[in-house]
Amino acid sequence: MFYLCSLGSNIEPLEHLPAALCQLSERLHTLTISSFIETTPFDIQTEHKFVNALGWFESKQSPSQLKQFFNQLEARHGRNRNDPLSSAKDRSLDIDLIGPVEQQAALGYLAIDPFLHTLQQQLFTTAAKTLPQALDINLQLSPQQCLPLGKRPTTIHFNRASS
Repeated sequence: MFYLCSLGSNIEPLEHLPAALCQLSERLHTLTISSFIETTPFDIQTEHKFVNALGWFESKQSPSQLKQFFNQLEARHGRNRNDPLSSAKDRSLDIDLIGPVEQQAALGYLAIDPFLHTLQQQLFTTAAKTLPQALDINLQLSPQQCLPLGKRPTTIHFNRASS
């Protein structure tokens, strides 16, 4: 099955988002990630802007297994998912799962939050590949290996993933 996932943070996003991408390798073989863009908070009262990205991947895991893993990652980054008001508070990491669908092409038509439409177009429309407003983020894969993420989607092949 194919899935979309949105990643966001408005507490130290340049620290939490690259770390979360590396941690996704615990369950994913490959992840294609959009650019990272700064967005105005949606349904939350805060002065802190979010940094968001959208990714897609293929997995044999069920939506509930993936959501449980994403919630564990959020908790590692300090988010309290047991707090009934957690969705209305600033967050170091927010990962939402969208899907599954049986065909990769259907990912481009899934309903997502409006502030992510540009990123969905970037991932699935050849005409919208470069985003001038994209932030430059470096993904430290190992002490010797750094992957710069920027204005175009990037496919990351994780070597240590299982399933």
